[in-house]
Amino acid sequence: MKPVHEQVSLDKAVAGMILVENLSDAEGNMLLPRGAALTESALIILRRRRIKYLHVLTTAYAPADMKTAHALQHQRLTKLFRADGNTEANDLLLRHLLQYRLGENHE
Repeated sequence: MKPVHEQVSLDKAVAGMILVENLSDAEGNMLLPRGAALTESALIILRRRRIKYLHVLTTAYAPADMKTAHALQHQRLTKLFRADGNTEANDLLLRHLLQYRLGENHE
């Protein structure tokens, strides 16, 4: 299934939505990468940065497909952290990235 996306106002955005393009502020600084899942803390920061609109996957995108997208992102992050072994610092950083990107709590 090809992902369907739409532009939504930040007021209508909710945690768990997935960005379909990089999100930058007025100065061009990237705030969130394409594929990032919105979290409550990210939404607060975006409001402070006066972001008005986001391009996200629509609710027409099946919930099972959203789970697949989250699983793929989880798999990608885990793969990126495999090379350096299981050091405590890598594990901590991976946990924080998973929490930030997917809203997962791995404590």
